[in-house]
Amino acid sequence: MIVLSLLGGLLLTACGDRVEVPPAHVGKILTKNGYKPETVPPSKFRLDPCFFYCDKLVTLAIADFGHKERFKLFMPKDQLNMSFDIRMTGSISRDNIDNIFDRIPPVNNNIAVNNVYNTYAQPVIRDVVRRVVAKYSINEIASSREALSQELFSEVSSALQGTPIQVKRLGLADVQFPKVITEAKERAAERRELIEQEKAQFEIQKIQMERDLEREKMNRAIAREKAIGQKEVNDLLAKSVTDKYLAYRTLEVLDKMAESENKVFLPVEALGTIGLQQAVFNDQMRRTAKRDR
Repeated sequence: MIVLSLLGGLLLTACGDRVEVPPAHVGKILTKNGYKPETVPPSKFRLDPCFFYCDKLVTLAIADFGHKERFKLFMPKDQLNMSFDIRMTGSISRDNIDNIFDRIPPVNNNIAVNNVYNTYAQPVIRDVVRRVVAKYSINEIASSREALSQELFSEVSSALQGTPIQVKRLGLADVQFPKVITEAKERAAERRELIEQEKAQFEIQKIQMERDLEREKMNRAIAREKAIGQKEVNDLLAKSVTDKYLAYRTLEVLDKMAESENKVFLPVEALGTIGLQQAVFNDQMRRTAKRDR
């Protein structure tokens, strides 16, 4: 009975462990002599039977990963400090998987992506970003963030060639400008807003003045037409009121005065005065105006 138990225990020990390479991972078998050369894709299987030293499965995540680096950089051109983030999306280079397994020790049978990033990418990225960004002034960065992000992506990608890390996306984010720069930009924005308001008010006043000018032009044109019309009437009346007509109208006026209870007697010499002629002329004007109506 004891022999059977010992035999069963030996058989169980001889059977290899059940292991799994999860999706978006690769694995390698670690033997007492080092890693086997072949890379294991995502799968489930048993390790080889063992008695004294058992093999192990070591995995490595190869899925895309995101990472953020926080910077506080002294800007030489402005003599000010500026804070910003560099956010990137990267992946593990399939051509360098063997180098990763050979050079980075596993923890709990797994090689973490962060360990690969910290070993190969972080020092390079921090050095390249500081060198590139420090070339510019803060105002240049504020006005050309997209162009600067493209330059950083190009420079970092070039610097990481030959390493296990590939950069898929990289750019500036969460830029924190110095307070003095921010306040200056706010004041400039306020000035631009005031200028725009003044321009709008000027346009309104310009339209009002143009409308008033057109109204004055129209009023002058109306007054001019009225004056021309009145002049034509006066010219016509002046031509029609002759000396004979004035004498005739004088007799009519005297005739009416004789019939009126309010009689006024004038010397005969006054009948030819300018005043009497003017009264006759005005009476003729009133008659003509009534007839025209």
